[in-house]
Amino acid sequence: MSKRKKERTVAQLLSARKGDFRFQLLHPGKNEKLSPKHIYIYCRSSAIARRFLSDAEKEGFLFSDGVAPTNKDTTNLYALNDDFTICYAGLVAHMMLGRKDVGNVIWVDYGRYVSGEE
Repeated sequence: MSKRKKERTVAQLLSARKGDFRFQLLHPGKNEKLSPKHIYIYCRSSAIARRFLSDAEKEGFLFSDGVAPTNKDTTNLYALNDDFTICYAGLVAHMMLGRKDVGNVIWVDYGRYVSGEE
């Protein structure tokens, strides 16, 4: 009898901001005890990005301009907002990606997250 893995959702990531949901951070910062202000979703490939956008759309997320996620181009980094909107991450977020000294930010590797590794 095999155990069935509980499906992880995009909406569950929002509860991480409140400390209700524990998962391994991609790069925990020095100030990880602070309440996170930003949740960034990292996608290692365009296939993972398409999966993220599809999953988010099924859960009711939209881009901040009201467009459905699957109608947008893929990229490797997205910002997730409390109001169930998604934004493309800007230059500063891309510069922060990979830095371990940035606190108050949650980085999620979406491929690892949906596979249960994170």
